[in-house]
Amino acid sequence: MEVNTSDFSIRVARKADIPDITRLNAQLGYPEPEPAVALRFRRILRDRRDHRVFVAAAGTSTASSSDAIVGWIHVFIDKLLTVGPRAEIGGLVVDEQWRSRGVGAALVHRAEPWAQHKGLSQVVVRTNVLRTRAHGFYEKCGYQLLKHSKVYNKKLT
Repeated sequence: MEVNTSDFSIRVARKADIPDITRLNAQLGYPEPEPAVALRFRRILRDRRDHRVFVAAAGTSTASSSDAIVGWIHVFIDKLLTVGPRAEIGGLVVDEQWRSRGVGAALVHRAEPWAQHKGLSQVVVRTNVLRTRAHGFYEKCGYQLLKHSKVYNKKLT
């Protein structure tokens, strides 16, 4: 299923979208070289059963590879011992010039049916405590705050 509006369309991401995805990653605060993003994207493509990346393409032509990507969402199946399987939004970004135009909501509303189709009954999203605009966005989309937590990291050498 593809979502079309007069300004953008939502479709499954493809390899040709990697340059735009890389550009948007930098806007989200994760600037990395395109080859690194391409490698992760290929890994996600190999696991299409449990992962999906949707993009919002400017314009309504879903067949055109020349449309600029103005947003993306990555949703995946999270399988833990502590809770049943659920979908998690691994990332969502909308181009700075396209924010507050319905792109983010359209991406979220495209990811949710994918999760339902997979037999999942809930979607979880984690967002940095500093991203207050994102908090309000997710609440408008019907998400409820469950808890505050801390994230720890250890580099392995």
